[in-house]
Formats: sequence, structure tokens, C-alpha cells
Amino acid sequence: VFLLAGAISLIAYYEKQFGKKMYLTLVAAPFAFLVILFGSFTTVGANEVGIIFDELNGGVLQETYGQGLHAKSPFRHVTTISTTNRTAYIEVYSQTEDSIYALFEITVIYNIETQNAGLFYRTTGNVDISPEQLNSIVKKNLQSITTQHNIFDIMGVSLEEVRASFRDVLSNDLMNIYHITLVSVSIDDVDAGTEIEQIIQDKAKAIQQIEIALQEQARQDVINETNRIKAEIDAEMALIKAQADFEVAEKTAEAQAVLNAAAVNAIQTMYDLQFPTPAERLEFETSGTGGFLTIQEIAEIVIKQLYYDVWDGKLPTVITDGSGIIIQP
Repeated sequence: VFLLAGAISLIAYYEKQFGKKMYLTLVAAPFAFLVILFGSFTTVGANEVGIIFDELNGGVLQETYGQGLHAKSPFRHVTTISTTNRTAYIEVYSQTEDSIYALFEITVIYNIETQNAGLFYRTTGNVDISPEQLNSIVKKNLQSITTQHNIFDIMGVSLEEVRASFRDVLSNDLMNIYHITLVSVSIDDVDAGTEIEQIIQDKAKAIQQIEIALQEQARQDVINETNRIKAEIDAEMALIKAQADFEVAEKTAEAQAVLNAAAVNAIQTMYDLQFPTPAERLEFETSGTGGFLTIQEIAEIVIKQLYYDVWDGKLPTVITDGSGIIIQP
């Protein structure tokens, strides 16, 4: 209250002493000084760059202000632009090689680097690229890539290839046209409509069914080969049994050798025949994929078959009851 009363008394005194015109000049001078003083400084915040518009030196300057407090001419106006990463979520239709229009959901992460901020501001006249500008450049570059691939590949094996190529061309255009740095781009989803998606699902099921059928055929081939080799072994054994009595012992040994050799040969032959190509055999032996039989599994099939072939049908005549061995008459 006392200060206000004093200020009013001082104003009245100056008006009485110097006249109204001089009084207004004296009162306005401090305010004008404060305006000039505050207009001679500017502050640029963290993760920002200051774009300088100089009324006396041709508008937007190449020079920029970094973070912190800066002294400047009152004729310089400063606009700050953030240099942090920015994220845009874009939905855009693009045509494929087979004339399908699909909806792509895309995430773009970009930033405006300090050294490019002045050029960006000159190009756009704004502190960020507009959604219309970003959508347009994304659509243009995406379509330049998707028209080189059919929709089935894009929604399948070629999606990462499409994304990588799209990233390269988009990065180049963003820098050359808008002086923007592309950090990353991802294709989050591709919607080609229910009909196309159903075709893709049916195609995947068909491929799976073919693979299952091939694996089943390979198993059946092994079984067929087992039966064929068994018949050959039976014929060889029958021939050996037809020899004279005095040659029985010797021929029995020879038969066993032939049987062993035939069994080994059968196991190896059946194992080799189940692989359609050397590449599939290498993949199976390296990673165990493909659904083929191991050589141990084939050996079990052959050995069991031979055991049943040579068994005379008699059960063991020696049993034990836990307290001793009983020999049945």
C-alpha cells in the first residue's frame, strides 16, 4: 500500500514538474528498456535446436542455436525444434505385383538432427513434418517396392525382404527431400482381405499335407524294401537247408554269414532309399528334421523281422520261480 501510494505520488510529481509529454516519456523509457533487454536473450531447451529468423539478414539462417541461454539481436526470432525420436503410425494402401491392393500398417520412427534442422525448417516452414507429407512419401516408396512382389510372397516368405527394401528407399527420400533421418520402420500388419487370407491359409495347409504324405511314403518304402529283402533272405536260407547232411554244419555257418551280410546290407539299403535327395539326407542327419527313420530304427525293424522268421515257435523250457531254476520235462 505504501509502495503504491509512493508510486502514485512520484508519477504526480513528475507530471507536475515536467509536463504530461515529458512525463509519458520518462515512464515509458524503463519499460522500453526492459523489452529490449529481454528481447536480447533466448533459451533453447534440452534436446532442442534453435532456428534463427533474422529480419535484417535474409530470413532463416544456416546458423542455429544449441541448448542453453544465448544473447541475440532483437531482430532475430528463434523457433525451437525437438531433436528427439518421433513415432508415426501410418495406415496406407499399396498395390502389389499381381494388382492386389492391401492395407499396410506401418510404424515409422524418425528424428531431425541438429545439423539438418535449418534445412528442414526452410523446406517445411514448420517444426515437424505434416501427416499428409509423411503419408505421401511413405505410400510412394512402399508402392515402389510392393509392385515387385505378389501378395502371397509379401504375406509370407518375402515380408522381411520387402521391409528392408522399403526402409532403404524411404530413408533416402526422407533425407533428400525433407532432411529427416529415418531411425527405423516396421510393417506391423498386411490386410489383403478375407478372400486372399483364406487362399494363403489353404495353401499353407496343402503344403503341410504334401509334406506329411511324402514322409508317410518314405516310411512305406522302407517297409516294402524290408519285405523284399526278407524274401531274398528266405530264398537263400532255403537253398542252404537243401544241401547234403554232411555239409550241414559248414553250410549253417555260411548261411549265418550270408544272413548277417544280408541284414547289414538291408539296413544300409533301406536307410539310403528313404531320402529323396542328398540335401534332405544331410538336413536330417544334421538337425533331425524331416520325419525320416534313423538307421537304428531301421535296424530294429530288420532284426525283429529276422528273429520272427527263424523262431521255431517253441517257448523257453527253462524258468525260474525266484528260489531256484526248474527245468521242465
